[in-house]
Amino acid sequence: MKTTIYKPVEVEVKFLKVDATVRYWQDSYINGTKDYDCEEEKNEPQMPCAEYLGEQNRTFRAYDWHWKPIIDIDNGRIINWGDGITASIHYKVCDEFSCDLLDEGNNVICFYEGYVPHCMCPKENGYGDYIIMDIDSNGFIQNWRPELVLRILEENED
Repeated sequence: MKTTIYKPVEVEVKFLKVDATVRYWQDSYINGTKDYDCEEEKNEPQMPCAEYLGEQNRTFRAYDWHWKPIIDIDNGRIINWGDGITASIHYKVCDEFSCDLLDEGNNVICFYEGYVPHCMCPKENGYGDYIIMDIDSNGFIQNWRPELVLRILEENED
């Protein structure tokens, strides 16, 4: 008789690669200045890690960009952040959050899609809908709690 046995495997989770659909870019500040309103005006968000996806969603023009930081889980540093830039992030994501948990070789260990996880809201409660954080001039997320990233793995176990 054949059967499948599932054995736990210990892996080193190194990076959190975020893909968030931001509705209101102007609710966040870069170096003390509000980001652009990408919905009502023909502007591009100035926030580091904003990536243009093209005209994919004509319902909300702001959805043509996603926020895609890559976070070193151990220390909360956004590795694709710009030097000397500070930010206060308050993004409404509207249930359009996804991320990959990566190992040191950038191999995907786990994919998650759904509500905003608690690790993305170190400044205040985001209630599963918001990314809320402050980022210093070296790209470090203030009050980062790496242990909260593991909850993403727990939520994927079903």
